[in-house]
Amino acid sequence: MIETEQIKFIELLCSRLCHDLISPIGAINNGLEFLEQESDQNSRDAIQLISKSATQAADKLAYYRVALGTAGSGDLMQFNLVLDLIEKLGKGRNIEIEWFGVEAYATSNIGKLSGKLILNLTLVAFDVLPRGGHAKVTLSGDAVTPNIIISVSGDKCSLHNDVKSVLVSEIATDISNVRNILASHCKQLASICAQSIGFSEQHQNCIMFKVV
Repeated sequence: MIETEQIKFIELLCSRLCHDLISPIGAINNGLEFLEQESDQNSRDAIQLISKSATQAADKLAYYRVALGTAGSGDLMQFNLVLDLIEKLGKGRNIEIEWFGVEAYATSNIGKLSGKLILNLTLVAFDVLPRGGHAKVTLSGDAVTPNIIISVSGDKCSLHNDVKSVLVSEIATDISNVRNILASHCKQLASICAQSIGFSEQHQNCIMFKVV
C-alpha cells in the first residue's frame, strides 16, 4: 500500500504541473472569447494569442513528460533531448542560456535519472528569475552521471526560504507546499545517483545550484 507521504508527494507534483499549465491554457480560452466578438482585429489578436499559448502548453507538457513522467525506456536518455527541452523552456521564460562542457555529451546518452535531475533542477533554478535573466549550465565528469552547475542571474533573483530549507537540510525535510516539491524531488534524484545537491548565493541577484 502506498504510504500517506508518498501520496502527498505525487499530489504535489501534480499540483505543480497544473500550476504551470493553467496560464497558457487560460489564455487559449480568452482567445476563443475574442473570436466570438467577430471583429477582424480581435480575430487576428485572438489567433496570435491562441497560437502562442498552445505552443507554450505543448512545450511544457513535453518538458514535464520527460522531467516527471516515464517517457522513454531503458536507463539512458539522449542528452540532445535534454538540451532542446531546456532551450525551449528558457525561451519561454525570457532566459538566455549559456552551455559549458556540453561537447562531451552532445552526441551521447546520459543516465535517465541524471537527465531528469538536470531538467528538474533547471525548473528550480529558473523559478528564481521572475523577470527573466541569464543562466549558465555547466556539465563535467562522468558521461552517464555528470556533475551539474546551474548559475542564474537577473533582476529580482531570489530563492524562497521553503526551497532553501530543503536544499540545506542533511536529513529528510517535510514536504509542505508546492514551492519546495521540485527541490525535494531533485534531492531524491541526486541521492539515487550517489550525488549531493546544494546552492550558494554568489552575490546580489545571482544564485548557483550545484550537483556533485
